[in-house]
Amino acid sequence: MSDHAQTGVQAVPTIARYILGESTKPTKRLERVLVYAEEEARSFNHNYIGTEHLLLGLLRETDGIGAKVLGSMLAEPEKARTAVEFMIGRGDRPAEGEIAYTPGCHVVFKLAVDEAKRLNHAYVGTEHLLLGLIGESEGVGARILQGLGVNLEQARWQTILALFQSHRRQTENAKPKDNVVTCRVDDRALAAIDALVEAGIRGTRSDAASWLIGAGIEANRDLFEKVYATVAEIRRLRQTAQDAAEAVAKAQVTPTSTVADESSGR
Repeated sequence: MSDHAQTGVQAVPTIARYILGESTKPTKRLERVLVYAEEEARSFNHNYIGTEHLLLGLLRETDGIGAKVLGSMLAEPEKARTAVEFMIGRGDRPAEGEIAYTPGCHVVFKLAVDEAKRLNHAYVGTEHLLLGLIGESEGVGARILQGLGVNLEQARWQTILALFQSHRRQTENAKPKDNVVTCRVDDRALAAIDALVEAGIRGTRSDAASWLIGAGIEANRDLFEKVYATVAEIRRLRQTAQDAAEAVAKAQVTPTSTVADESSGR
C-alpha cells in the first residue's frame, strides 16, 4: 500500500481513492464497508484484508444495496462470519500496523470500477463492490457465498435489477410521472389475465397484467441483463454527444464575444 495511505477511519477517503483510482468516486457507504472489512480482518487476527473480509464488511453496511441483495438471498447472513472462521481460522496474534489488501481484493476493486463504468455510473458503491466480489468467483468471499447456498449468477442478476430499480425510484422522485401503461393485448394474453383473476391469484386485470410482465422479466434474465447494459451504454453515448455539442457551442461563442469586446474598445 502507498506510504501516504494511512489506516483508520479518518483515512478512509484516501484509502478508497488509492484503491479505486482517482477518477472514481466511492460512496460513503463503500468507504464504511472498507473500514468494516479492516475491522473484520483484525477481529480474526488476520494480517491481511481478503475478499472474505470485504463480504463481511458488505453485510455490516445494512443500508447499502449490496447488503440488501445479500440479505434477500441468505437465510442467515450471520453464518458468513462462522464460515470465514471455518475456512480460514484465526491468527495467533493481533495484526500490528498497516495490513494490506490481497491480490484478490484488487481484482474485486477493478471489477467493481469496470461495472460502474459499464453502467455509466459516476460513483462506485456497495452494489458495484458486490458485483466485483461475485465476478472474482475463485475468491474466498465468493466461495463462502456459494457454500451458503447463493447462486452467483442469480446474485449478479438480483444486484443489477436492484440497481435499476433504485435508479428508477430516484428518477421518479426527481420528476413524478404516471406509472399507468395502456396497451392492447391479444385474446391469448387477455385469457391469461382473466384466468389469473378468476383463480384468485391476482385481484384485478391490471394487477394480473403487471404480474405477467414481472414473470416475463424473471424468465428472461440473460436477455434483460443485456438490455440493461445496452441502455446504460446508450445513456453514456448520449451524454458524450451532449458534452461534445456543448463544447462546440462554447467554442463558437467565445471568438464572437472577443470581437465584440475589441470593437467596443475594451
